Amino acid sequence: MIQRVQSLYLAIVFVLSVLSFFFPLAIFECSGYDAASYNLIPETVSENATFIPQQTIAWNAIAFPIAIGLLSLVAIFMFKNRMRQVRFVAVAFLLSVIYAGFLFLWIIDSQSSALMAQGVNVTKTIYGLSCYFPIAQIILLILAQQAIKKDEKLVRSSERLR
Repeated sequence: MIQRVQSLYLAIVFVLSVLSFFFPLAIFECSGYDAASYNLIPETVSENATFIPQQTIAWNAIAFPIAIGLLSLVAIFMFKNRMRQVRFVAVAFLLSVIYAGFLFLWIIDSQSSALMAQGVNVTKTIYGLSCYFPIAQIILLILAQQAIKKDEKLVRSSERLR
C-alpha cells in the first residue's frame, strides 16, 4: 500500500516543506538598496543587499513547515490504518491553510514594517517561491485525502464480497 498515489502526494508535501527553508518568502525592493530578502534560513549577503535580521524571523514561520512536513511523512507510513492516515492528512491540511493565511497576512506585512522601522523605504514587495508552497501543499493534501478515502472504500467493498 505504500506505493499508492497518496504516498506520492504526501512525499511531495514533505519535499515542499523542506524546500521552503531554501527559497525566499518575500523579496522587498527598496529605494537605495539592491533588495531585501526574507528567508527562513539566513544566507550570506552581498555588500549592497540588505537582509532582514535573524531575530525578526517569527518562530511560527519555521514551526509550520516542520509540522506539516512531519505530519505528511508520518502519514505516508500509516498506510495500514487508513482512518488515522486521514486524520493526519486533515491536521496537515488545517496547518497548511493557517500557514498560508499567516504568511500572506502577517509575516510579509510585519517584515515590510520592520524594514521601514529601520529607515529603509520599501517600494515593492514580491512574494517569493516559498510563499506559494503552502498553496501547493493544500492542493496535494486534498488529493491525498481523496485517494485515501477511495482506497478505504475499495477495501470495504472487497470485504463485503468475502
